Amino acid sequence: MKVLKNRDIYNFLILLSYILFFLFLSFSGHYRIFVKKFYFPYILIGTLILFSILLVTLKRLKTFREISVSDISSFIVFIFPLILVSLVRPTNLPIYAALKRGIQTEFISENILKSLREKIETEGIYKKLNIKQLLAFTKSKPDEINGKDVIVEGMVFKEDKNKEFTLIRFLITCCAADATPLGVTVEYKEEEQKKIDLKNEEWVKVKGKVKIENNKIKIIAEEIEKTIVPSDPYLY
Repeated sequence: MKVLKNRDIYNFLILLSYILFFLFLSFSGHYRIFVKKFYFPYILIGTLILFSILLVTLKRLKTFREISVSDISSFIVFIFPLILVSLVRPTNLPIYAALKRGIQTEFISENILKSLREKIETEGIYKKLNIKQLLAFTKSKPDEINGKDVIVEGMVFKEDKNKEFTLIRFLITCCAADATPLGVTVEYKEEEQKKIDLKNEEWVKVKGKVKIENNKIKIIAEEIEKTIVPSDPYLY
């Protein structure tokens, strides 16, 4: 078919693919895995530029420019990143990455504390916090969090058959490549050990009471249940 030999058809399809990809990243929030939130306006500007080029290409479709072998090579180079992204989806970093980078058990942020008091969620008697928020409270306002009932989700790191394990989440400040593992120790009773068989890298929801000793936080678990990996497993 003559239309398939038209060079501008492929230019149009590649541009359209990139525009849809960037729109998906923008509206789903997944762009934060690749770049810092600061760069979000530039993604939108880039998408608008691509859209304007797409309109120019659309007008060119009225004329016929035959595709060449060099054009095919160029198209493959441009379309390869999109194929790679569709085949290799970004997932949560493994426990190995946390051990290699070193698990941080402290986090300081006054901004988190200010916003946290306004929008904290509860489930029964428990306050729903993520590990970043929990560590921020522990460092800045330990008296406000010590002894409180909390719900925290994360990934399990367990050594041997200890009565403790570390609950981990990765914090992204720039992109996934520089993600920092944050962790909090969870202590659970023998009855709970018999009830649930925990394995490394499983995701769990922990309900328990916060205990702070020597500026170190620990959750004394009352209930642990396995849960699914969040659609976005990172903290920001």
